[in-house]
Amino acid sequence: MKVADGNAKLGTGCIVVSRPVGDTCPITCAFLGDGCYAEATERQYKNAREAGFKNIITEIGRIRAMIIDAINRGKSIRWHERGDWFLDGKLDEDYVNNVCVACESVINSGYTLPDMWFYTHIYDARLVALEKYMAVYASVHNNDDMQAAKAAGFKLFAWCDSDMKIAPKRPKRKGPKRDAWHKALPKLVVLSGETFVTCPEIRKGRDFVTCTGNKNSRACNMCVNGRKNVLFPCH
Repeated sequence: MKVADGNAKLGTGCIVVSRPVGDTCPITCAFLGDGCYAEATERQYKNAREAGFKNIITEIGRIRAMIIDAINRGKSIRWHERGDWFLDGKLDEDYVNNVCVACESVINSGYTLPDMWFYTHIYDARLVALEKYMAVYASVHNNDDMQAAKAAGFKLFAWCDSDMKIAPKRPKRKGPKRDAWHKALPKLVVLSGETFVTCPEIRKGRDFVTCTGNKNSRACNMCVNGRKNVLFPCH
């Protein structure tokens, strides 16, 4: 598996697995071709897309080795910082199965799995089954998405405020306007009958908190451990 060690948002306490954007994403994803940060990353850094393609063909042994490496290094695993569980327009069942078998192998060898988490726009019960091994979040944008994800069995949700109903888009430049935007964000919101915590990294800024922490920020770990539903304001 081709992996990276964290980034500015995630912090340095995790290993990051990515797959090529679009090729592994459902065409229904609201971000695809419309402001997807992962697409922008691949356009800017050509090597990022090439690295993602290395994770198209997966092997149980390679996945297992990655998980063991994370355990030995005291790292969590962020699955699919770019990309998703699809391949050729449908769920990549071989990939999902290989991940499950690798996780079981690690457990059977006497290890405790590292904290792992992912967000997905694929509302499929076969992905919900992965919650045995990791925190599984359905990325939703509206009530219809939420109900579809619930029907598939998802229990954790990441609400993307792409319609900017919770807050306007974050100002691009640092300064008083951006500071005011951060301060105005609600800590908690109720959407479609579920309580969501506004992403602390977005609300407070990555100089103070990141997903898994680094030398300058504390670790949030809310999504890493699957503790709460999370709201991502448009940013």
